[in-house]
Amino acid sequence: MRLRRADEPGRIASGALAVLVHVMFFGLLVFGLSWQKKITSPIVVDLWQELPEPVKKTATPPEPPKPVPKVIPKPVPPKPMPEVKKEPIAPPPPPKVETPKVETPKPSAADIELKEKLRKQKEQEEAERREEQKRAEAERKEELKKAELEKRRLEEEQRKAADEQKRAEAEQKRAEAEQKRIEAEEKRAEQEKLRKEEEARKAEERRVAEEQRKVEEAKKEEERKQKAAAEERERQKQEAARKQHEAEEAKRRAEAAARAAQQKLIDDWRARIQAAVKSRVVLPPNIEGNPEARFEVVLLPGGEVLSATLKKSSGHAAYDAAVERAINRASPLPVPNDTDLFQENFRELNLVFRPKDKD
Repeated sequence: MRLRRADEPGRIASGALAVLVHVMFFGLLVFGLSWQKKITSPIVVDLWQELPEPVKKTATPPEPPKPVPKVIPKPVPPKPMPEVKKEPIAPPPPPKVETPKVETPKPSAADIELKEKLRKQKEQEEAERREEQKRAEAERKEELKKAELEKRRLEEEQRKAADEQKRAEAEQKRAEAEQKRIEAEEKRAEQEKLRKEEEARKAEERRVAEEQRKVEEAKKEEERKQKAAAEERERQKQEAARKQHEAEEAKRRAEAAARAAQQKLIDDWRARIQAAVKSRVVLPPNIEGNPEARFEVVLLPGGEVLSATLKKSSGHAAYDAAVERAINRASPLPVPNDTDLFQENFRELNLVFRPKDKD
């Protein structure tokens, strides 16, 4: 049986029309928001932390008037303060005629209060401007967020439509696969029936042949059993001999491994002792060749050096003395904690030192 899903008429056309309408709506929303966007012009405000200092006359000294006989020099008028919102500043008192230097008047308390008021007003305007910019930015972000949500909604609808189409196609494929499976199952059932009939026929033939074989086997069974018993006895004898040989070989290997491990442990501790002493040897200068110095060292169980005796000189007394000092400075030397191992191998040591040996 083959199952097919009937295609709905106009399904593709209606889906395409819906997608086109959503795209047009999204474009209208984006361009409409961009057209209505109002750009706020920036406001420039000067903020004064404190009042400006008056301009000193010494910075741009005026040219002194030329002396005229019998004429009193006119005073130079003071430089007026900068105006703030066209409010006049009280002029400073005229300088004395006898003094050519003109002093700049200090700002009055009213000027200071006025400038402080203007500064606070500018700060308030700046804060309001920044707040307005924040509100405009928030509105712009909200509009973009709405546009993004609309875009996601359209994409989700398109995805759902595509998923629905894929689901329908998958359903059709599953139906076709089910039909093929049913046909294949029927074919397999027929083949299985034929196979079982063939197996039953062969089984009957095997049963008859097995009965004949058992009759023939019965005659030879006794002889086979006797032969098997003899072979088993011989095999057990050989197996026992093999196991005994393997046990002896394993014991020998274990003893050899133990001896090797013991020797390796001894060599490791001797290498540590050799390294501890050699790291403290201060080589004298001008040593030629690689002479050898042998020392007999007697140790206490904790590794303390009891004595260090030179058995063979290197031919350089300074090097021999340096090695002997190094042995004493290295005390206590590293030794194993095993008492038996120490007494047998580390109580008395014969150490060899060569100045140019690396190890």
